[in-house]
Amino acid sequence: MRILTQIAPFFALIFVLATSANAQVAQMTPDAAYTKALAGEIVLIDIRTPDEWAETGLPDVALQNDLYAPDFIQKLLAIRDQNPSIPLALICRTGNRSGNTTSQLYQAGLTNIIDVVEGVAGSSIGPGWFARGLPVRRAGAALNPAISTVQP
Repeated sequence: MRILTQIAPFFALIFVLATSANAQVAQMTPDAAYTKALAGEIVLIDIRTPDEWAETGLPDVALQNDLYAPDFIQKLLAIRDQNPSIPLALICRTGNRSGNTTSQLYQAGLTNIIDVVEGVAGSSIGPGWFARGLPVRRAGAALNPAISTVQP
């Protein structure tokens, strides 16, 4: 019996890893992300770098959180704390970083998360936020007033 209690956590970990690896993160198009962000059904977060935001602008309904910043997770959790029941949707340039990041976050236990496929610039999946003609703001400009989440 003592051996079973010692190895039970190991089997629990194996079960969690096996089920997490097979689970898929929800995906959404930029059009759907825009509509849902305006309706308060998701919180959209642009995870590109400040240089990218300065070069191209960013979705007018998106918070900013640089994936490579040391406080990325801290800011993400601060956003989650403001909206515990609303899914967080991540967007990047082409969907690669957001896809990888949402998968890793999901496997780490953050399950209410969405990958915005295509990104802002488009990919083989579709044209992206900019080519779809969705609203864009300059880096440093005010967030769309319909968005109530505060930028950490």
